[in-house]
Amino acid sequence: MLAVPEMGLQGLYIGSSPERSPVPSPPGSPRTQESCGIAPLTPSQSPKPEARAPQQAPFSVVVAIDFGTTSSGYAFSFASDPESIHMMRKWEGGDPGVAHQKTPTCLLLTPEGAFHSFGYTARDYYHDLDPEEARDWLYFEKFKMKIHSATDLTLKTQLEAINGKKMPALEVFAHALRFFKEHALQELREQCPSLPEKDNVRWVLTVPAIWKQPAKQFMREAAYLAGLVSREDAEQLLIALEPEAASVYCRKLRLHQIMDLSGRVPGSGRLGERRSIDSSFRQAREQLRRSRHSRTFLVESGVGELWAEMQAGDRYVVADCGGGTVDLTVHQLEQPHGTLKELYKASGGPYGAVGVDLAFEQLLCRIFGEDFIATFKRQRPAAWVDLTIAFEARKRTAAPHRAGALNILLPFSFIDFYRKQRGHNVETALRRSSVNFVKWSSQGMLRMSCEAMNELFQPTVSGIIQHIEELLARPEVQDVKLLFLVGGFAESAVLQHAVSRVSVLWRGRRRVLINLYCCAAEDARFITDPGVRKCGALSLELEPAPVDGAPPGRREIRAAMQFGDTEIKVTAVDVSTNRSVRAAIDFLSN
Repeated sequence: MLAVPEMGLQGLYIGSSPERSPVPSPPGSPRTQESCGIAPLTPSQSPKPEARAPQQAPFSVVVAIDFGTTSSGYAFSFASDPESIHMMRKWEGGDPGVAHQKTPTCLLLTPEGAFHSFGYTARDYYHDLDPEEARDWLYFEKFKMKIHSATDLTLKTQLEAINGKKMPALEVFAHALRFFKEHALQELREQCPSLPEKDNVRWVLTVPAIWKQPAKQFMREAAYLAGLVSREDAEQLLIALEPEAASVYCRKLRLHQIMDLSGRVPGSGRLGERRSIDSSFRQAREQLRRSRHSRTFLVESGVGELWAEMQAGDRYVVADCGGGTVDLTVHQLEQPHGTLKELYKASGGPYGAVGVDLAFEQLLCRIFGEDFIATFKRQRPAAWVDLTIAFEARKRTAAPHRAGALNILLPFSFIDFYRKQRGHNVETALRRSSVNFVKWSSQGMLRMSCEAMNELFQPTVSGIIQHIEELLARPEVQDVKLLFLVGGFAESAVLQHAVSRVSVLWRGRRRVLINLYCCAAEDARFITDPGVRKCGALSLELEPAPVDGAPPGRREIRAAMQFGDTEIKVTAVDVSTNRSVRAAIDFLSN
């Protein structure tokens, strides 16, 4: 399992940070560093096919906008040096300790509906508004997936702001795209004054693989309205699938930029190694022939070794895990020119990081009441944004084996508003609720156990794991060598841990974990009942399913726990084969 940067648009560096390579010049200008003072982020110059003749590009520069559910950004490259990809400059504002290569997908409009700001600037300005004044402003966040979930999407579809007011979705998206257009062109003008602007920029918009044609057309219509391109020059705008763009970029990485999620540095382990993956295949292959390593799980193998083995016909999967969706692509490496062949259509589902946010909101509804949360969001919208920001900061620190609770700061306006609405304080609400894994801190915080935080991830992470397993079980997708985990959600240690346990070889051995809970009360029925706590986990190691020419279906494993001896023992049997399954109980990894 690998974690890598995505298209230079979302940086996930589990290895070392990339160094900057020589600065390219725009077309028609002298090849000097002074002509364009932009330092590219792209890790390496991939070897260009020797047999290909240079072609005249119709555009001087390509600007790609990664319009995400939670965060957005852009990057660009010049036609004269397309392999060097330049990230946008650092955004103003932001959260302490968080890299700002992207900005939150937040849009703020005035009470009259005019554009005010986008990103960190919008979020921070809205946060500082007087509560009464904020009720009149239109603040939109995480609105991208609304056009996917809309069953009857049209050009008149409405989006609802935090304060409950609505406006046409097309205008909301156009405001955001117009912001990126102006931001990108201003940067190009400042850094490269000699670059002609009109009709010399090709724009690229990335969209999730699961989006249907109406949603893709909607984005194009929003781009027309924003002035990115005109209808007469429709070819100047390219709609690209996010996972396919990530897949192409994965092959352009240097070995030092890829880290096996098992913790090993790929290749020789020298972080300063400057070769790209493409150029490393041939040199390492002969050495590997002398020393082969058997492997069942990808996470148990050296990443550099696997990449070095790749040659014509080898296959890999890219899992693009973003804020709203998770998209999967399966490609096969074609030589000698290094082209990619799609083995299975890009697929995915709504399993993005916002699913964790929704689980947290549902938890608040269980504690304080669904009606109160709805009223608070409507009457104190800026304070609700503060609460979501506080949760986001703690969500980023969640880890499967983290020790200690996580504190989530409740805004004072939440505490005060609840007391006025309900007649008692939030501490009383926590005591009266059936949620026993969230406590109240005298410092004005919700004290949540790390186990409870991880449980918020489970529905979303389980959907991702199920989709990966179903994809790898298809007959068209066999003998996969690598699985890349990219995108903003890929930074989550909870997700990394879960995906690293999935075997990426077709029909390989895999481990299944079943959580065990205990309670002193004999009438407990649910894990959310008072006094119920997790006490361990049951681990089942499944052998490869029999190859009978059909994709594997559900497998029934019958497990039995034996009490009464000095230690609790467990046995398990695969019902379909009547074979024993290796089983163990772990009471120490809570």
